[in-house]
Amino acid sequence: MNKVFHTKKTITFREADPAGIMFFGNIFGFAHDAFEQFIVEAGYTWNEWFGSRELLIPLRHTESNFLAPFVPGETYDVQVCVASFGETSFKMKYVFSHNDKTNAVVTMVHAVIDGKTKQKTALPSLMKSRLEPYLESTGQGC
Repeated sequence: MNKVFHTKKTITFREADPAGIMFFGNIFGFAHDAFEQFIVEAGYTWNEWFGSRELLIPLRHTESNFLAPFVPGETYDVQVCVASFGETSFKMKYVFSHNDKTNAVVTMVHAVIDGKTKQKTALPSLMKSRLEPYLESTGQGC
């Protein structure tokens, strides 16, 4: 079984809409916050990942599936894993849950871009080797 990174997120009052449910657009920020913690666990410093201009790692696709509402004042478990690798990209998966019930699943596809040419480039072997232990196990999920 591969590794899964775990963190938590407490929904604040300001993150909710007037109905008292988390505003849907916040989920992408929460997932990216978890990603910033994940890359440190995977062996990078924050500055190595985000400060480098040799390689750029922009998001090229994001998606979310909401299964239950998020309520302010509640703390949610966040599981993070790598869903898949492509030649010039990788897909991350974030599972938000509370009391063993899944509230949302978010996926984000990161492209790997050469900082000078702004063209797609192959996933570096070091990057793949650091992320690969978190690759989602077949049938196991994250």
